[in-house]
Amino acid sequence: MTNAIKTMIGTAALVALAGCVETGGGTTGGGMTDDGLSGTEAQFDGMNARCIDQAARYAGYPAMDINIVERIRTGGGPLLVLDAGGQRLSCRLEDDGSVTVFSEYAN
Repeated sequence: MTNAIKTMIGTAALVALAGCVETGGGTTGGGMTDDGLSGTEAQFDGMNARCIDQAARYAGYPAMDINIVERIRTGGGPLLVLDAGGQRLSCRLEDDGSVTVFSEYAN
């Protein structure tokens, strides 16, 4: 087979597989899938600065050098994973709108 034919067959297979992806169950009023997890872009965006400031105090590390590594939607609300000079911290949004920073290894 020529490379062009192999490429066309591979592309067709990928397109077929893409049609098989499960996208979840029902949706909520905003068109988002109701998967039991919470954390909207607006919530994450509203947490960024507050989490970084609190992480700087917690870790004794300059806020400008703290990076957001990951945004995670959880059953308990949005969670940011932060890197403060190699120390991994988590920051969650509380029910009252405040944020709490804690060690990645805290239970």
